[in-house]
Amino acid sequence: MAGDESGRRVRTLIVWSGIGLLLLVALFAAFGAVQRTYYSASGFVAGYMQTLAARDVAAALGMPGAAPTSAALKQAGLPSSASRELLRADLLPRIADIRVVSDRTRSSGVHDVTVQATSDGHAVSATFAVEQSGSVLGILPLWRFATTPLTVAHITVAHAQDFTIASHTVDPRAAAPDQPANAFSVAADYLMFAPGRYVLGHTSRYLDAAPAVVLAAPARTVETTVDAQPTQAFTDAVQKQLNAFLDQCATQQVLQPAGCPFGVEIDDRVQGAPAWTMATYPAVHLSAGATAWTMDQAVGVAHLSVTVQSLFDGTIDQRESDERFAVSLTSVTIRSDGSLDIVVGQ
Repeated sequence: MAGDESGRRVRTLIVWSGIGLLLLVALFAAFGAVQRTYYSASGFVAGYMQTLAARDVAAALGMPGAAPTSAALKQAGLPSSASRELLRADLLPRIADIRVVSDRTRSSGVHDVTVQATSDGHAVSATFAVEQSGSVLGILPLWRFATTPLTVAHITVAHAQDFTIASHTVDPRAAAPDQPANAFSVAADYLMFAPGRYVLGHTSRYLDAAPAVVLAAPARTVETTVDAQPTQAFTDAVQKQLNAFLDQCATQQVLQPAGCPFGVEIDDRVQGAPAWTMATYPAVHLSAGATAWTMDQAVGVAHLSVTVQSLFDGTIDQRESDERFAVSLTSVTIRSDGSLDIVVGQ
């Protein structure tokens, strides 16, 4: 009986020892999982990406090393005066499918953590530099960005004054006020979250731009140009104003209307007043110049009706002639009120 009791105690001890060992293994496994998820360089970066996916701008910028201080931007070689106007939740693309693909350690101890994700359905990737900043109880490491996770986009708006991103309209002169108010093209530096694929554009009554894409990369400066081009409405408005100018020229009852691109010289004697009418208007084709829209010379035809008397034999004839002429536009600008300022050349 004593032997049976002793055997039961041994078996019980073995069972409880096994349970204790399993609990210990589970504890270490859970500890390892927590460390990998929350206290590793990869976990730190994954957490940052999750804040972007949640559009939690405050949380993203609140992570250690993420705040775009002048010192952090200068250390990364980025413009320290870049505007923060685009660091907005409603401008963030939809970040999803986040995956850490590598975590490499430099000899200095800095980790280069590479992630892949989708931005509005487009594949993007980025590598973040992360370093240990301390620990919890001397066991669990804490991390910070070794260099800023943000990007600086140098955005140029060619031939217009603003650009759009999502539903937001941005005026680069607000970020870079030293630019002339009437500048033909404007530009400024903007901080943006990375990684991300941002689509910029411009749409107005007279100008339109094809989509311009910014692929944001951590601690990088990327350059993008929003190239605004004339709409049909712009061309039509300039054509209408040029036609009106030529019609006004045609009201002058002289052989060479003052300030106008057409006219003739006649050696014979003119009787009565010459009459001009427009036969063909020059077709407007706008192109971007250095400081304004311009148009190279285009050909038109003005019809002249005039009575002339020959100085040779005194005969009188009615002259009807089509006079070809060339006209150019040296400057076409859009005023702030939407009207056009056109300077006609010849």
